[in-house]
Amino acid sequence: MTDTELVVGEELTRRELHRRFGGTPQGGIAPSSASRMVMLFTMDSSPASDYTGWGDDGTFHFMGQGARGNQTMTQGNRSLLRHQEDNRTLHVFHRLPNRPTGGAPLYRHLGRFRLDDETPYYSADAPDEDGTNRNVIIFRLRPIGAIADGGPQLPRTPATTVRIVELQPTYQSRHTSEIRPSRAHTEAQLVESYAAHLRASGRSLTQAQLTLAGETTPYRVDLLDSTENRLIEAKGSATRAAVREAIGKLLDFRRFFNPTPTLAVLLPSQPREDLLDLCASLCIEVVWPREDGGFVSTHD
Repeated sequence: MTDTELVVGEELTRRELHRRFGGTPQGGIAPSSASRMVMLFTMDSSPASDYTGWGDDGTFHFMGQGARGNQTMTQGNRSLLRHQEDNRTLHVFHRLPNRPTGGAPLYRHLGRFRLDDETPYYSADAPDEDGTNRNVIIFRLRPIGAIADGGPQLPRTPATTVRIVELQPTYQSRHTSEIRPSRAHTEAQLVESYAAHLRASGRSLTQAQLTLAGETTPYRVDLLDSTENRLIEAKGSATRAAVREAIGKLLDFRRFFNPTPTLAVLLPSQPREDLLDLCASLCIEVVWPREDGGFVSTHD
């Protein structure tokens, strides 16, 4: 029996589907040697950690097999990845709401798909059934021919490549709940003051927003000094925890910029000597305000 007998939009129980086309009756990925198919099963009530559904990039994202621990390209995941090499067609079925009359749930055949040629899959972080963060595989499927309505929608499509967008500075702190109102400089005020200082010297400034591959949350670098090609991360405190957080973020994001920028940490006051030594050992500039409205830099 072949998949040519399967109609787009057809609704049938999973038992009936496997009776006609073979394949395993459990799991989200069901390869069938009898019909040369790989069947994928989805539902609307998937957990928030499941990256399965239509994305805003025109592809259907399907999270791989494996409920605990890091997912690997084995078993069903390997069958999906190799469906073309193994001469198998790829089909997606969407579970419909339970029928008022009861009985086995119906699955709607959304249509035939293939893996995206450019980015067939990517990795993302997601919690497993025990709440432990792990690495998962997300396949990107492109429709072939007619597609039926339905299927889950991703609330936000994870990026498959790094995207960097330059923004005009808004000077709004991302950590206002962590900064005490009594401090002379909030993080936002600090950034605004330093930006004015740099602009007075003729510098061109923006903010950079990064969306990383496999993630949905964009990250923002407080200031990008385009004139000097320098990334600047501000913190509302000069504590060790704040300095280490700033260092980690700068070292993480530096690799995505070309040419490679220099790095600077902007603090509301001079940090302890050992923290200055830590930044110096990593060739990271440290900047803090003077009482006269200017700024001190360890690179001056």
